[in-house]
Amino acid sequence: MKSPDETKIIKTFQNRFGKKSRFQPEDVEVLKIKNAKFVVKSDMLVQSTDVPTGMKLGEIARKSLVSCVSDFACKGIKPIFATIALAIPRGFTQKMINELANGFRKSAEEFGLHIVGGDTNEGKELVIEVSMFGDGNKKMPSRGGAKTGDIIITSGPFGHSSAGLKIVLDGYKAESNTAKRFRNAIFRPNPRLDFGLKAVRYFSSSMDSSDGLAITLNDMSEQSKKKFVITSVPTENNVIKFARQNKMNFEDLVFCGGEEYEIVFTVHPRDLNRVRNLAKKMNVSLYEIGYVSNGKNVVLVDNDGLRVIKRCGWTHLRS
Repeated sequence: MKSPDETKIIKTFQNRFGKKSRFQPEDVEVLKIKNAKFVVKSDMLVQSTDVPTGMKLGEIARKSLVSCVSDFACKGIKPIFATIALAIPRGFTQKMINELANGFRKSAEEFGLHIVGGDTNEGKELVIEVSMFGDGNKKMPSRGGAKTGDIIITSGPFGHSSAGLKIVLDGYKAESNTAKRFRNAIFRPNPRLDFGLKAVRYFSSSMDSSDGLAITLNDMSEQSKKKFVITSVPTENNVIKFARQNKMNFEDLVFCGGEEYEIVFTVHPRDLNRVRNLAKKMNVSLYEIGYVSNGKNVVLVDNDGLRVIKRCGWTHLRS
C-alpha cells in the first residue's frame, strides 16, 4: 500500500475533526474566545528534512521562526508571542545549546516578538516546533478572495533558494557572488513582515509561498474558483544564467522550488499604484506576474503559447 503524502495526511485529519473544528486550509488559524480573536500558527522544523548542510545552529533557530513569521506576514498580522518545543539529541554540548538559544533571542528581537515558553525533550535528531500568536481583531485576506481582473503579484523573485539547494546539496557550480546570494536565500531567508503589515489593506487574496510558487498559485486559484493567468515569470537573470550553465529548466527552479518566503497576493487594478508606491518606499521589488480571469487552473502564457502550471514544489512524504 502506498504511503500518504503530507497533503493526504492533512486532509485525513480535517475529515476526522469534522466541521466543528473549523479547520480551514489557510496560512494561519483564527480563534474566537468570547469577544476576542487570536491568530495562531504552528510549524515544525526537522533537521534531516529541513536543514541543509552548512547551516549554523543560530540560523536553524531563526529559520524555525521565519516559517511562522512568513505566514503572519502574508495576512498582515503582527506576531506577538511564541512558544518553542525542542527535541534535542544526545551529544549536544552547552556551547551548542547557547548558539541555539542566542539564535532564538536575536531572531525574536528582529521580528519584534516575545518567546514566552515551550518544552524540551530528547530525540534522535534536532526537532523544533514553533507556535506563534497574534491579534486577530482585524480584517484578514484569505487565500480564496481573488476576483476577476485582479493583478497577481509576488513580493520578490523566485528561484534563488532552489538554485542554492542545487549548489549546497548537489554540488552544482555558480559564480562566487551568485553562489553567495543563492546560499543566503537558504541560510537567511527574508520574510516580508513589514511590507505585509502595511500593504495588506490592498490584498484581495494572499498566501505564503514557502511550499513553492506553483503550489501557492494553484491553491489560490482553486480556493478563489478563478483562473490565474501568468504572463511573466518572477525571477532574475542570475537564476536563468545558472540554469543555462547547468543545463536545467529555469522555470523548474522558479515554480517547483520552495523555502522562498515571499507573499503571493492579488490586488484590484485601482489599488495597483498604491501598492507600487508603498513597495518603492520600502525597497521591496514587486513582480507583477499576471491577472485573474474566469475559469480554472493556473496557466502560463509565453512565446510558446499557453501551458497549464501543475502543482509542483515541496511536499513532505511524497515519493
